[in-house]
Amino acid sequence: MLFSQATVLKMHSVRYFRCNNCGFICTEEPYWLQEAYSDAITGSDIGLVRRNTRLARIAETLIRIFFSSKGLFLDYAGGYGLFVRLMRDRGLDFRWYDRYCTNLFAKGFTGSVEGNVSYRLMTAFEVFEHLVDPLEEIDQMLTFSRNILFTTELVPSGCPKPEDWWYYGLEHGQHVSFYTKRTLEIIAARHNMHLASNGKSMHLLSEKRMPICLFYLLARYKAAMLISPLLPGTSLLPKDFSTVSSKELC
Repeated sequence: MLFSQATVLKMHSVRYFRCNNCGFICTEEPYWLQEAYSDAITGSDIGLVRRNTRLARIAETLIRIFFSSKGLFLDYAGGYGLFVRLMRDRGLDFRWYDRYCTNLFAKGFTGSVEGNVSYRLMTAFEVFEHLVDPLEEIDQMLTFSRNILFTTELVPSGCPKPEDWWYYGLEHGQHVSFYTKRTLEIIAARHNMHLASNGKSMHLLSEKRMPICLFYLLARYKAAMLISPLLPGTSLLPKDFSTVSSKELC
């Protein structure tokens, strides 16, 4: 159902549609994306460093408590690779993958999404709101891992119009899909999976049923700051330096 209309990138009049069943909101077919992604990371994303350092603490805590820290992990749409570098510094074998962005901080640790590759867990931070066809791309993501830890801001109660909620991102035009908790529950049920959510921005799709109250607690940065030092791992930094240095000498 037609929900609203707004000006994107200060020039494109864009229609927004809302699902009467679950409250999911999306734009019309986003013909402006080539312009929106002239820079893969929008210039208004000045919180990128702070966000990655906080997410690294939270992700490490959730992984070490709910999942084994052994095995491979993938940061999907990993941007500049900062999060992957932070996680490797914490002893978790994370790999980077991004179709559009340049890997600056995790060179030498690119993950594969071809063949029968499988990851213990995939992170997808600030990705879901960029998906033009969420069901198709989430289907694809679940072939790489059956555990996806992701962030996306849920549509607030009252369902604000585009000009009344910053997350629509009218100034950069990259956000095209917006979810309610009910939307995510339907996606989880579609794949016979479980959803854990803090009800705001941090969510987990998994075949494992998580204690919701514990997930809610651990998904908070202050809790992760207190707990993560009690769950130490061995940094991969020395090993990674050796690996990268030997490649450069070849």
